[in-house]
Amino acid sequence: MAGTDTHAAASVRPLGSAAALSGVIALPLGVLLGIHIGDVPDTQWSYPHSTGVFLVEAVVLVLVHVLQAAGFVGALRLGVTGSSGAGRIGLWAAVVGLLGLSAAELCSGFIGGKANDSSAAVIVGTFFGITSIVLALGAIVGGIAIVRAGVWQGPWKWTVLATGVVIIVLVTPANVSGSLPFRQAALVIWSVLFIPLGLDVARGLVRRTT
Repeated sequence: MAGTDTHAAASVRPLGSAAALSGVIALPLGVLLGIHIGDVPDTQWSYPHSTGVFLVEAVVLVLVHVLQAAGFVGALRLGVTGSSGAGRIGLWAAVVGLLGLSAAELCSGFIGGKANDSSAAVIVGTFFGITSIVLALGAIVGGIAIVRAGVWQGPWKWTVLATGVVIIVLVTPANVSGSLPFRQAALVIWSVLFIPLGLDVARGLVRRTT
């Protein structure tokens, strides 16, 4: 018999709220991304912002990614991947990817004054690429398991999968293109997904078969 309960609701509510908060914090950053602050050449890593502003943004993004990771941990604690071992591994990989992105953001903040073709920029850029791939693939594998398990009900059960797909089809191409408006749109779309994802985790409602 199928039923709905609040399995682990108390313990996951803060994790879901954290993920939702990450989306709210990241939205203004997406807007700020297209605003030039300081006289910065487009060959500098911190472009279009001064190194000081860039460092502050990097620290904020570290926090954002940690909060996003909390949402995936909350989803795991709710058991939304059902009996899928691959799905659980996928979500844990996504958590690792997000924590890796946090480290990449912090490193990025300290090389704001470097040229885009400097060795430091190349290393940090590669780090971003690797962690983004780990995150995207993990979210896609975990997201597919969530949809198939049917433990999470409603349209927002697709959000975990969407976070991975958006990285592949929007965020990565936007970063490669170097277009600020494209990067703005990609960041905003990706960040917004964590609001409903987090709210669903915070509600703690899952469907069980007994």
